[in-house]
Amino acid sequence: MLNHGKYSDLTAEQYELLGRNFIEWSNIEFLLGVLLSRLLFTPEFLGRTYSDEMSAVKLEAAVKNALDIHRNRYGGRIVSDELSSEITQLLSAASVHRAFRNKLAHYLWMRSNDQEIFGSRMSGKLPKANGKNDGLKVSVAELKEKCESAHALVEKIKRIAIDVLPKVEEEQNLTSLGKGRS
Repeated sequence: MLNHGKYSDLTAEQYELLGRNFIEWSNIEFLLGVLLSRLLFTPEFLGRTYSDEMSAVKLEAAVKNALDIHRNRYGGRIVSDELSSEITQLLSAASVHRAFRNKLAHYLWMRSNDQEIFGSRMSGKLPKANGKNDGLKVSVAELKEKCESAHALVEKIKRIAIDVLPKVEEEQNLTSLGKGRS
């Protein structure tokens, strides 16, 4: 059942599209960590000590929590209601891409034909009476669309996380460390 057979091995385009989807997800996840650091007024490198250990779901939840704090405690002085709403929409889109990435990552993929791949969990479950099983199909067109959508999402998150939200420089906090010590 592995995809190492003459007819089941994926085409170069199918492999490429799977890889591009994984890379774009990595970009999304990294930028969510940057976004969280900016929302928490933390230098990005230091913020990664926190966000690197988080699952994507927890990272999304932490960004939502930070947005709630900005709305309720800081009254939109740093993150406007409009920007908060835009970030919330981006988080929803990231959640959709996370689910698609998980689908890709947790199935064994074989070529159905040059325009479609078939994924199987290869589980030990018996087939269900309703005809559903642990397999699914994804078209090359869907892989392309998801990749393009993820790429666009990366650009949107990058614009907000890097260009819009204020950055906290590491040096800003390091200048006071040497003073007052004997």
